Amino acid sequence: MPTQPYKQSAAKFIAGATTLYAQLASVLRSRILNGEWRSGENIPSIDELCSQYRLGRITVRQALQILSGEGLLSSQRGRRTFVTYSAGNQGGMPIFSSLASVETKVPNYSIRILSRSKVADLPVSRWAIGRDEGPYMHIRKVDHEGEQPYGLSSIYLVEDVYKRFPRNAESRSKLAQLVLQFSKPALATARERLTVEPADYEAAGHLAYPMAAPVARVERVFCDTAGRVLYYGTTIYRGDRFCLERDLTEYLRSKN
Repeated sequence: MPTQPYKQSAAKFIAGATTLYAQLASVLRSRILNGEWRSGENIPSIDELCSQYRLGRITVRQALQILSGEGLLSSQRGRRTFVTYSAGNQGGMPIFSSLASVETKVPNYSIRILSRSKVADLPVSRWAIGRDEGPYMHIRKVDHEGEQPYGLSSIYLVEDVYKRFPRNAESRSKLAQLVLQFSKPALATARERLTVEPADYEAAGHLAYPMAAPVARVERVFCDTAGRVLYYGTTIYRGDRFCLERDLTEYLRSKN
């Protein structure tokens, strides 16, 4: 019996904290960035997009205005809207992020410190791994490659390890690398987890990135042999600058 072809359902947009036009802009942005709509090509008309996504003309126009403002589209009165983005326009290659790539060198790397403060405890909402034994230094910063920001971080460093850092080292080097270098005794456990979420107002502002566009949220926890948390951090990465790559060769070998 022949298999019936799969019919893809239309995307559903739901009014809520994220506006409908921001949701549509995110969908259309993905079609541009993944190459479905290529540089120089006309995109569907407003009427066609309204029909495809079942949204009103005002919503579609607002979404297209966002993408035009980002330099992804060119829209002129009386002419079809076309794609102006090409892969060569991207600010840089994706940042590969994982515990295995903490040592990755980022070309033209720079740091903008937003704040430093001493706190007694880790945040209540933290990933519950290891023992909270402060005080901690809380550092908020933005990582850049050249002029482009790509990561917004909120990091807690146990004070006795932080005091071993060279003066102002956090303004020049990645904090995870500094903790690995100056922890005595050496770290015993290191955990990382990744979630994907829409960019909120703060992240969008610091990362020069559209509101509600996808970002990668990475949490890291480093503990010593006694289970004390030496490093707890969260970093929000721009979705267009984040890629997680893993080598599964050893896993495959273990199954053969």
